[in-house]
Parts: sequence; structure tokens; C-alpha cells
Amino acid sequence: MRRVVAVAVSAVAVLGVLAGPALAQAPAPKVTINGLIDNVTSMSRNLSTVNLDYTDKSDREWYARTRGRFDVTGEVGKVKGVLGIEIDATWGQTGVADSAAAGSFACGTVNPAGSPGGIGDAVICPQQRFGTSGAFDLNTDVPGIIELKWLYVEFPLPWLEAAPTTVRLGAQPWAATYKLAVLATGDFGGVHLTSTLSPAVKLNLTYAQVEESSSGSRDFPWIPGTSSQTSFTQARGEDKAFIGSVELTPFKGLDIRPIYAYFSADRSTSGSARQGRGGISISSFNATFRANGVEETRHTLGVDSRWKVGPFSLEPTVFYQFGKRKLNDTTAGGTFLAPVLREVDRDAWFVDVRGGFQAGPLLLEAMVMHTTGNKASDNLRTGDINYYEPISTDTSYYAGWAEIFALGIDYFNILYATTAGLNPGVAIGYDRYGRTQLGARATYAITPAFSVRGGLTAAWTAEKVDTSSILAINSGLIPQDGRGDESYLGTEINLGLTYRFLPNLALDVVGAYLFAGDALRYSQRCDGACGTNVLGLDRVSSGGVEDVYTAAARVRYTF
Repeated sequence: MRRVVAVAVSAVAVLGVLAGPALAQAPAPKVTINGLIDNVTSMSRNLSTVNLDYTDKSDREWYARTRGRFDVTGEVGKVKGVLGIEIDATWGQTGVADSAAAGSFACGTVNPAGSPGGIGDAVICPQQRFGTSGAFDLNTDVPGIIELKWLYVEFPLPWLEAAPTTVRLGAQPWAATYKLAVLATGDFGGVHLTSTLSPAVKLNLTYAQVEESSSGSRDFPWIPGTSSQTSFTQARGEDKAFIGSVELTPFKGLDIRPIYAYFSADRSTSGSARQGRGGISISSFNATFRANGVEETRHTLGVDSRWKVGPFSLEPTVFYQFGKRKLNDTTAGGTFLAPVLREVDRDAWFVDVRGGFQAGPLLLEAMVMHTTGNKASDNLRTGDINYYEPISTDTSYYAGWAEIFALGIDYFNILYATTAGLNPGVAIGYDRYGRTQLGARATYAITPAFSVRGGLTAAWTAEKVDTSSILAINSGLIPQDGRGDESYLGTEINLGLTYRFLPNLALDVVGAYLFAGDALRYSQRCDGACGTNVLGLDRVSSGGVEDVYTAAARVRYTF
């Protein structure tokens, strides 16, 4: 017994000797919180997120809101977990309740019998001001408006010491390109891996689960011989994205990033990845894809790069996109239950080149971009798709360069904010027609704390727009005569300033004016089944489009 006890004591002692240093070396946990709080006010004319008619200058708005973004990071050594939350609320109640969590309410009818729509249609009252999820009304007891943005863990792989590798799992931000929102920007659920093969070479791999079919083909059962579904439960399909890139740094100041991206959609998919364009609606995609199990595949291949030498910088990005899509060809007699499927090819280009020159306190920058498009006469159900579609932009393409053509100081205001296929920050192109744009901006730092800036942007469509089109919120522009007649979208000028008047506190003020182009015009708008449910607009004014202007101020606190 003594021998056994002695052996046991010796074993405990040895384990204590071995474990002691390990326990002593265990890093202490650390928790940090960082983020920002924005208080924004802006006024605008002809920039309504509801009206969407740029021939009607009657809409005016002046409102204010508060946005808070908070990231909580818990670290133990090289392992960390991150929780990101966001709150967006207007000052004063804007919807039927002070929170989107309160649900929808029918609050009246439009288009009574005898109107262009011919029926009385129930209208769902706006939940909140576009971009927000709640409102600070009297007493400000606002339920359910916290948005969960990030929830992930990041850690190094210990057995790859020769090529240090970091893995990130969970809901996280994209890290796919150098330039913002040219391919994939925003957040996703999935896996990201970065491996440093050498000081000059990094490998990046990202897998995103866009939608999940949790029980296979039975997710959307059909009643034989009918267009009815027995259940809408879990009717999403299996959609995914993969992005691989290699970061090369041949010498200091030059970074080259060859990229390959794959996206596949099984039936319906996220509106961030596919918008209604050219009369092909998201809802039509959903119905057709669910009924027939058809798939869409997209491949994007190209290079994102940046070069800085002395006061000069250059950032060229080039992508070629190809793939296939199947869709029910209704022009050939296809119906919901008896589809005539057409497989069409995707063939599109996207080019974005930006450069800058720093001369002391003066920074001069310029850019040019072009993305291909389809003609108004093209049949998108049977012919090639020539417009570029990113995986996700989070409405951020061209952000900071404009206030109306892109997200600026008030980043909830932008052309066609609620129609993604025409929104220049979401679609990059303009509906089916592509886009060509020139931009320039100058920033002068009068003092380290006070700077002024100005910008100029001019944009056209790559192919002429059929301005007799009907605008449908879910379908984009539906051509009527198939003849393109206008390509000029407009020219925007903006002037602003930034004043960092206290540590971590900055005031931004900006004004912008858009000399609107006739390519923004369309003939009619419908918000449902086009031709039977015309809401809000019957015919657009026979005159030309009206100019747009906005002014905004923001106080931003960062911590």
C-alpha cells in the first residue's frame, strides 16, 4: 500500500511540475468593446425612398436618426470571440409602431373600383423609415430593434507552424477584396481561412452558406397536378458561395490579388446576390426554381490590386463573370406547371480603376468604372446575360465618393434605395443596362482637425435605357417597346467638411446636387401584378426628370 501511495504521490508531483508552467503561462482573458455612435440629420428633395419617381420633385424630407454599432471582443491569447450588434432608430415615430418587431398593419385601400388598377387593394403601412428598425418616440421604450451582425470565433491552427493559418467561424464580415464592395462586402455565415505561406504570399479561402435546404427535396412539396404547395416550411434551397484568392506582394507598395469566386443558387436566393432586373422578378425566380429545381451558377475570375509609390496610388480591379442560368421561357408557351426551360449563358465584365496623388495637405483622387449590360431588345429568358452581378455589396459600392449616386454622410439615402436592381450601390450596374462612370474628388486638410472636400461624378448606362419601361419593385425595368433611347444618368457635385473638434468626435457636413439625366425616366410603376395592380403612380409626367439635392450633417463618436 505504501508503495502504491508513494507511486501515486510521485505521479501527482510529476504532473504538478509539468502542469505548473503550463498553467502559469495561460494568458489572462481580456474583454474590449469598440464601436461608434452616429447622430445624423438630412434633408432632401426628389430622393424619396418610397416615391422612386425622378420626374416628380414634390417629395421632400427632413429627418434625424441615431445609429449605434458595438463590437464586444473576448480574447484569450490568440483566440478571440466577437459579438457585433447594431441599433438604428429615427427620432420620432415613423411607422404604425415604434419598432419593426410590432408586425405589419393594413391601414387602408387605394385604387378603388374604376381606378387604373381596377380593384381596391389593401396597403401595408410602412413599418419604419427605410434603413432603420425602430423609432425613438415619446418615452423611447422601443422593443426588439437590436440587430445581430457578428458572432464568430477566430483562432490560429497550431499544427501549421510553417504556414501560420488563422480560421474564423460563424457570422462574420467578408474579407474578399482590397476595394470595397466590388464582389463581396457585408456579412455572412460560414468559414474564412487565411494562411501566410511566405512574407510575400498569403492564401485566402472563404465559404459562405447563403441559404440552407435543411431536409432536401422535400422542403417544398407540391400537390400533384396543381400549383399549390402543401407547406412553405424550409423552402429555401441550397445556395452557397466560395471565394479563393492569393495575395502577392512582389515588393513594398504593390499588392496583387488574383481571385476566383463561385456562387450557386438552387431555386430562390438572397436578394443581395440576385436582384430583379429587366422584367425578371425575384418572385418569378422563386416560383420557377422551386417548381423545377433549376440551378444558377456564377463564376467570377479576375484581379484586385493596389500600388502606392511616394505620393501616387493606383487601384485597378478587373473581373470577368461567366456561368449558366435556367429559367421558364413564357414567350415559348411555358407555364408554371409546364415550364419550357431555357439555359442561357452569362458573359459580363466589370472594370474599376482608381488613383490618387497626395501633395502635402491636398489629396486628389479620380476613378473610372465600366460594367457591361444588355440592350433593351434582348430577351433575358433566352439570350445571354451581359450584366455583372456581385455576390453582395451591402449597398456600399462607390461609398464615400458621392452622396446621391452612393452612400455618403447619410448612408440610408441613395438613388432607388428600395429597388435593388437599379440601386447603384447594390447592383453596381443600372438594371440590365450596365454602367459607365467617371468620378473625381479633392480633400484639403486646413489643419489636422479640419478638412474640406469636393466631388464630381458623371454616369451613363453602358446600353441605352428603354424609358417607356414599367418599373416593378421586384422586377426592375420591364421594357415596353424594346428600343433604347437614353443613357445619361446624371452628374452629381458635392461639397463637404470634416471637423474633429474633440478626441474621437467628428462633425461631417455635406451638400450634394444631382443634375438628373433622362435615363432615370420610366413610363409607369406597378407594385404587384403589373397591369392589374398599379399603386401610387399611373403615368409618369411627360416632362423630363427633375434634379435631386440633399444636405446632411453627422456627429460621429468612435471608441
